[in-house]
Amino acid sequence: MLVNPVFSAWRRRSIPRIREIFSQAGATVDLVETGPNRAASVTAQRAAEAGADAVIVCGGDGTVFDVLQGLAGTGVPIGICPFGTGNILVQNLGLPRDPVAAAHALLTAKPVTVPLGKVTCGDDARRWYFAMAAGIGGHAAMMKAALHYHKHRTGRLAYFAAGFEVLALHPLQLFELEMTTVAGEQLTRRVSEMIAVRVSELNIWRPGGGLEYPFLRVATVEGASRARLARASFESLALGSGQRHRSRRPGAAAQYEDVVRIVARLIAEPPAEIEHRRPLSLQVDGEILAAIRETAPATIEMAARNAIFLSGQS
Repeated sequence: MLVNPVFSAWRRRSIPRIREIFSQAGATVDLVETGPNRAASVTAQRAAEAGADAVIVCGGDGTVFDVLQGLAGTGVPIGICPFGTGNILVQNLGLPRDPVAAAHALLTAKPVTVPLGKVTCGDDARRWYFAMAAGIGGHAAMMKAALHYHKHRTGRLAYFAAGFEVLALHPLQLFELEMTTVAGEQLTRRVSEMIAVRVSELNIWRPGGGLEYPFLRVATVEGASRARLARASFESLALGSGQRHRSRRPGAAAQYEDVVRIVARLIAEPPAEIEHRRPLSLQVDGEILAAIRETAPATIEMAARNAIFLSGQS
Protein backbone atom coordinates (compact mmCIF):
# COMPACT_ATOMS: atom_id res chain seq x y z
CA MET A 1 0.00 0.00 0.00
CA LEU A 2 1.47 3.32 -1.10
CA VAL A 3 0.08 6.26 0.88
CA ASN A 4 0.43 9.88 -0.22
CA PRO A 5 1.45 11.85 2.91
CA VAL A 6 0.16 15.20 1.58
CA PHE A 7 -3.39 14.63 2.80
CA SER A 8 -4.54 15.77 6.23
CA ALA A 9 -4.68 13.50 9.25
CA TRP A 10 -8.49 13.68 9.08
CA ARG A 11 -8.52 12.33 5.53
CA ARG A 12 -5.87 9.72 6.33
CA ARG A 13 -7.71 8.29 9.32
CA SER A 14 -9.21 5.53 7.19
CA ILE A 15 -5.78 4.13 6.23
CA PRO A 16 -5.61 1.65 9.17
CA ARG A 17 -9.12 0.42 8.29
CA ILE A 18 -8.14 -0.10 4.65
CA ARG A 19 -5.04 -2.03 5.66
CA GLU A 20 -7.15 -4.18 7.97
CA ILE A 21 -9.57 -5.00 5.12
CA PHE A 22 -6.75 -6.46 3.03
CA SER A 23 -5.14 -8.20 6.01
CA GLN A 24 -8.40 -9.87 6.97
CA ALA A 25 -8.65 -11.14 3.37
CA GLY A 26 -5.36 -12.97 3.89
CA ALA A 27 -2.95 -10.52 2.28
CA THR A 28 0.41 -9.54 3.68
CA VAL A 29 0.41 -5.75 3.50
CA ASP A 30 3.48 -3.51 3.44
CA LEU A 31 2.46 0.12 4.01
CA VAL A 32 4.87 2.71 2.62
CA GLU A 33 4.51 6.48 2.33
CA THR A 34 5.22 7.73 -1.17
CA GLY A 35 7.54 10.52 -0.06
CA PRO A 36 8.15 13.84 -1.83
CA ASN A 37 9.29 14.70 -5.37
CA ARG A 38 7.60 11.86 -7.26
CA ALA A 39 9.35 9.14 -5.28
CA ALA A 40 6.30 6.88 -5.71
CA SER A 41 7.53 5.67 -9.11
CA VAL A 42 10.76 4.28 -7.66
CA THR A 43 8.96 2.78 -4.66
CA ALA A 44 6.41 1.05 -6.92
CA GLN A 45 9.14 -0.28 -9.19
CA ARG A 46 11.00 -1.74 -6.22
CA ALA A 47 7.78 -3.37 -5.00
CA ALA A 48 7.35 -5.03 -8.41
CA GLU A 49 10.96 -6.23 -8.38
CA ALA A 50 10.43 -7.64 -4.88
CA GLY A 51 7.52 -9.76 -6.12
CA ALA A 52 4.49 -7.77 -4.97
CA ASP A 53 1.21 -9.25 -6.23
CA ALA A 54 -0.42 -5.82 -6.44
CA VAL A 55 0.19 -2.20 -5.51
CA ILE A 56 -2.67 -0.38 -3.81
CA VAL A 57 -2.48 3.40 -4.18
CA CYS A 58 -4.02 5.51 -1.42
CA GLY A 59 -4.01 8.91 -3.07
CA GLY A 60 -5.30 10.88 -6.02
CA ASP A 61 -4.78 10.78 -9.77
CA GLY A 62 -1.38 12.44 -9.37
CA THR A 63 -0.14 9.67 -7.10
CA VAL A 64 -1.48 7.03 -9.49
CA PHE A 65 0.38 8.77 -12.31
CA ASP A 66 3.64 8.57 -10.35
CA VAL A 67 3.09 4.88 -9.58
CA LEU A 68 2.33 4.24 -13.24
CA GLN A 69 5.81 5.40 -14.22
CA GLY A 70 7.28 2.58 -12.15
CA LEU A 71 4.78 -0.16 -13.03
CA ALA A 72 4.12 0.37 -16.76
CA GLY A 73 4.84 -2.87 -18.56
CA THR A 74 5.56 -4.89 -15.40
CA GLY A 75 2.21 -6.74 -15.24
CA VAL A 76 1.76 -5.84 -11.55
CA PRO A 77 -1.87 -4.72 -11.01
CA ILE A 78 -2.65 -1.27 -9.62
CA GLY A 79 -5.59 -0.82 -7.27
CA ILE A 80 -6.87 2.60 -6.19
CA CYS A 81 -8.36 3.77 -2.89
CA PRO A 82 -9.23 7.36 -3.85
CA PHE A 83 -8.14 10.26 -1.65
CA GLY A 84 -7.73 12.91 -4.35
CA THR A 85 -9.79 15.72 -5.79
CA GLY A 86 -10.68 14.48 -9.27
CA ASN A 87 -10.33 10.69 -8.96
CA ILE A 88 -10.92 10.32 -12.70
CA LEU A 89 -9.43 6.83 -12.98
CA VAL A 90 -11.66 5.56 -10.19
CA GLN A 91 -14.64 7.00 -12.05
CA ASN A 92 -13.67 5.14 -15.23
CA LEU A 93 -12.78 1.88 -13.47
CA GLY A 94 -16.19 1.69 -11.79
CA LEU A 95 -14.85 1.83 -8.23
CA PRO A 96 -16.47 3.66 -5.29
CA ARG A 97 -15.23 7.16 -4.48
CA ASP A 98 -15.16 6.36 -0.77
CA PRO A 99 -11.71 4.89 -0.05
CA VAL A 100 -12.92 2.27 2.44
CA ALA A 101 -15.70 1.13 0.09
CA ALA A 102 -13.13 1.02 -2.72
CA ALA A 103 -10.91 -1.27 -0.61
CA HIS A 104 -13.80 -3.71 -0.19
CA ALA A 105 -14.50 -3.54 -3.94
CA LEU A 106 -10.86 -4.24 -4.80
CA LEU A 107 -11.08 -7.63 -3.08
CA THR A 108 -13.30 -8.87 -5.93
CA ALA A 109 -12.13 -6.50 -8.66
CA LYS A 110 -11.01 -7.83 -12.01
CA PRO A 111 -7.66 -6.98 -13.63
CA VAL A 112 -8.01 -5.11 -16.92
CA THR A 113 -5.26 -4.38 -19.42
CA VAL A 114 -5.07 -0.69 -20.36
CA PRO A 115 -3.03 0.51 -23.36
CA LEU A 116 -1.03 3.55 -22.29
CA GLY A 117 -0.25 6.84 -23.93
CA LYS A 118 3.26 8.25 -23.91
CA VAL A 119 4.58 11.81 -23.90
CA THR A 120 8.12 12.69 -24.96
CA CYS A 121 9.26 16.27 -24.48
CA GLY A 122 12.38 18.35 -24.12
CA ASP A 123 15.93 18.36 -25.38
CA ASP A 124 16.72 15.42 -23.10
CA ALA A 125 13.72 13.44 -24.41
CA ARG A 126 11.96 13.18 -21.06
CA ARG A 127 9.23 10.52 -21.18
CA TRP A 128 6.04 9.91 -19.25
CA TYR A 129 3.32 7.28 -19.57
CA PHE A 130 -0.29 8.28 -19.00
CA ALA A 131 -3.65 6.56 -18.58
CA MET A 132 -6.06 9.52 -18.63
CA ALA A 133 -5.12 12.56 -20.69
CA ALA A 134 -2.37 14.85 -21.93
CA GLY A 135 -2.70 18.26 -23.45
CA ILE A 136 -1.82 21.91 -23.93
CA GLY A 137 -3.79 25.12 -23.56
CA GLY A 138 -6.39 26.53 -21.21
CA HIS A 139 -7.16 23.26 -19.44
CA ALA A 140 -3.44 22.88 -18.59
CA ALA A 141 -3.50 26.40 -17.16
CA MET A 142 -6.63 25.42 -15.19
CA MET A 143 -4.79 22.48 -13.59
CA LYS A 144 -2.08 24.85 -12.46
CA ALA A 145 -4.53 27.52 -11.26
CA ALA A 146 -6.47 24.94 -9.19
CA LEU A 147 -3.47 24.65 -6.90
CA HIS A 148 -3.87 28.33 -5.98
CA TYR A 149 -7.46 27.58 -4.96
CA HIS A 150 -6.19 24.89 -2.54
CA LYS A 151 -7.80 21.95 -4.30
CA HIS A 152 -6.78 19.52 -1.53
CA ARG A 153 -9.13 21.44 0.82
CA THR A 154 -11.81 22.82 -1.49
CA GLY A 155 -12.16 19.78 -3.78
CA ARG A 156 -13.81 20.17 -7.18
CA LEU A 157 -14.81 23.77 -6.45
CA ALA A 158 -11.17 24.64 -7.08
CA TYR A 159 -11.46 23.36 -10.66
CA PHE A 160 -14.63 25.36 -11.34
CA ALA A 161 -13.05 28.54 -9.94
CA ALA A 162 -9.87 27.94 -11.91
CA GLY A 163 -11.87 27.23 -15.08
CA PHE A 164 -13.71 30.56 -14.90
CA GLU A 165 -10.43 32.35 -14.24
CA VAL A 166 -8.77 30.77 -17.27
CA LEU A 167 -11.69 31.49 -19.61
CA ALA A 168 -11.71 35.13 -18.54
CA LEU A 169 -8.03 35.97 -18.12
CA HIS A 170 -5.66 33.35 -19.53
CA PRO A 171 -3.84 34.53 -22.71
CA LEU A 172 -4.73 32.39 -25.71
CA GLN A 173 -1.63 31.09 -27.46
CA LEU A 174 -1.61 29.46 -30.87
CA PHE A 175 0.54 26.38 -31.42
CA GLU A 176 0.85 23.90 -34.25
CA LEU A 177 -0.20 20.25 -34.32
CA GLU A 178 0.74 17.46 -36.69
CA MET A 179 -1.55 14.48 -36.11
CA THR A 180 -1.67 10.94 -37.49
CA THR A 181 -5.18 9.48 -37.40
CA VAL A 182 -6.01 5.80 -36.91
CA ALA A 183 -6.66 5.66 -40.66
CA GLY A 184 -3.16 6.98 -41.42
CA GLU A 185 -4.31 10.45 -42.49
CA GLN A 186 -1.96 13.35 -41.72
CA LEU A 187 -3.60 16.47 -40.28
CA THR A 188 -2.04 19.88 -39.53
CA ARG A 189 -3.78 22.45 -37.36
CA ARG A 190 -3.12 25.74 -35.59
CA VAL A 191 -4.98 25.62 -32.30
CA SER A 192 -5.18 27.27 -28.91
CA GLU A 193 -6.45 24.16 -27.11
CA MET A 194 -5.69 20.44 -27.41
CA ILE A 195 -6.40 17.51 -25.12
CA ALA A 196 -5.78 13.84 -25.95
CA VAL A 197 -7.84 11.56 -23.71
CA ARG A 198 -7.73 7.85 -22.87
CA VAL A 199 -10.91 7.76 -20.77
CA SER A 200 -14.63 7.86 -21.49
CA GLU A 201 -15.50 10.14 -18.55
CA LEU A 202 -13.79 13.26 -17.24
CA ASN A 203 -16.12 14.33 -14.44
CA ILE A 204 -19.24 15.43 -16.41
CA TRP A 205 -17.48 15.54 -19.81
CA ARG A 206 -17.91 12.55 -22.15
CA PRO A 207 -15.21 13.01 -24.81
CA GLY A 208 -15.64 9.67 -26.57
CA GLY A 209 -12.49 7.98 -25.35
CA GLY A 210 -12.09 4.69 -23.53
CA LEU A 211 -9.44 2.91 -21.46
CA GLU A 212 -9.73 -0.11 -23.73
CA TYR A 213 -9.13 1.79 -26.98
CA PRO A 214 -5.70 1.50 -28.67
CA PHE A 215 -5.80 5.15 -29.74
CA LEU A 216 -6.15 8.70 -28.41
CA ARG A 217 -9.37 10.67 -28.60
CA VAL A 218 -8.27 14.23 -29.38
CA ALA A 219 -10.29 17.42 -28.97
CA THR A 220 -8.93 20.64 -30.52
CA VAL A 221 -10.08 24.25 -30.75
CA GLU A 222 -8.68 26.12 -33.74
CA GLY A 223 -7.78 29.78 -33.72
CA ALA A 224 -7.37 32.08 -30.76
CA SER A 225 -10.92 33.24 -30.06
CA ARG A 226 -11.91 33.37 -26.41
CA ALA A 227 -15.58 33.17 -27.42
CA ARG A 228 -14.89 30.04 -29.47
CA LEU A 229 -13.09 28.42 -26.53
CA ALA A 230 -16.01 29.24 -24.20
CA ARG A 231 -18.47 27.83 -26.76
CA ALA A 232 -16.41 24.65 -27.07
CA SER A 233 -16.55 24.23 -23.29
CA PHE A 234 -20.32 24.74 -23.25
CA GLU A 235 -20.92 22.36 -26.16
CA SER A 236 -18.80 19.61 -24.61
CA LEU A 237 -20.17 19.86 -21.08
CA ALA A 238 -23.81 20.79 -21.71
CA LEU A 239 -24.55 19.40 -25.18
CA GLY A 240 -22.43 16.25 -25.19
CA SER A 241 -20.25 17.30 -28.11
CA GLY A 242 -17.63 14.66 -28.86
CA GLN A 243 -19.59 11.60 -27.80
CA ARG A 244 -19.04 8.73 -30.19
CA HIS A 245 -22.70 7.97 -30.85
CA ARG A 246 -23.43 11.53 -31.96
CA SER A 247 -22.77 12.84 -35.44
CA ARG A 248 -20.48 15.84 -35.79
CA ARG A 249 -22.43 19.08 -35.47
CA PRO A 250 -21.91 21.60 -38.31
CA GLY A 251 -20.03 24.62 -37.05
CA ALA A 252 -19.03 22.99 -33.75
CA ALA A 253 -16.38 24.95 -31.86
CA ALA A 254 -14.22 21.87 -31.16
CA GLN A 255 -13.15 19.07 -33.46
CA TYR A 256 -12.70 15.46 -32.36
CA GLU A 257 -10.49 12.80 -33.97
CA ASP A 258 -9.12 9.36 -33.15
CA VAL A 259 -5.35 9.52 -33.54
CA VAL A 260 -2.25 7.51 -32.69
CA ARG A 261 0.35 10.28 -32.71
CA ILE A 262 0.54 14.05 -32.20
CA VAL A 263 3.52 16.39 -32.51
CA ALA A 264 2.97 19.79 -30.89
CA ARG A 265 5.34 22.70 -31.46
CA LEU A 266 5.46 26.46 -31.14
CA ILE A 267 4.77 28.50 -34.24
CA ALA A 268 8.00 29.93 -35.62
CA GLU A 269 6.38 33.25 -36.60
CA PRO A 270 3.15 33.71 -34.61
CA PRO A 271 0.61 36.32 -35.72
CA ALA A 272 1.46 39.74 -34.29
CA GLU A 273 -2.01 40.19 -32.79
CA ILE A 274 -1.70 37.06 -30.61
CA GLU A 275 -0.05 37.46 -27.22
CA HIS A 276 2.44 34.68 -26.54
CA ARG A 277 4.06 33.66 -23.29
CA ARG A 278 6.74 31.14 -24.09
CA PRO A 279 7.12 28.33 -23.33
CA LEU A 280 3.76 26.51 -23.32
CA SER A 281 2.88 24.25 -20.38
CA LEU A 282 2.14 20.57 -20.95
CA GLN A 283 -0.14 18.63 -18.59
CA VAL A 284 -0.04 14.85 -18.31
CA ASP A 285 -2.76 13.14 -16.22
CA GLY A 286 -3.40 16.47 -14.51
CA GLU A 287 0.24 17.14 -13.64
CA ILE A 288 2.10 20.12 -15.14
CA LEU A 289 5.33 18.39 -16.12
CA ALA A 290 7.09 20.10 -18.99
CA ALA A 291 7.27 23.09 -21.29
CA ILE A 292 7.21 23.19 -25.07
CA ARG A 293 10.00 25.42 -26.39
CA GLU A 294 11.18 26.44 -29.83
CA THR A 295 13.78 23.67 -29.87
CA ALA A 296 11.76 21.10 -27.93
CA PRO A 297 8.42 19.99 -29.42
CA ALA A 298 6.26 17.46 -27.59
CA THR A 299 5.18 14.12 -28.99
CA ILE A 300 2.01 12.51 -27.63
CA GLU A 301 1.36 8.99 -28.90
CA MET A 302 0.28 5.49 -28.01
CA ALA A 303 2.98 3.60 -26.15
CA ALA A 304 4.16 0.06 -26.66
CA ARG A 305 3.37 -0.66 -23.00
CA ASN A 306 0.27 -1.55 -21.04
CA ALA A 307 -0.75 -1.22 -17.41
CA ILE A 308 -2.95 -3.52 -15.36
CA PHE A 309 -5.65 -1.84 -13.25
CA LEU A 310 -8.12 -3.47 -10.88
CA SER A 311 -11.62 -2.63 -12.11
CA GLY A 312 -14.99 -2.81 -10.45
CA GLN A 313 -16.80 -3.05 -13.79
CA SER A 314 -18.17 -6.39 -14.98
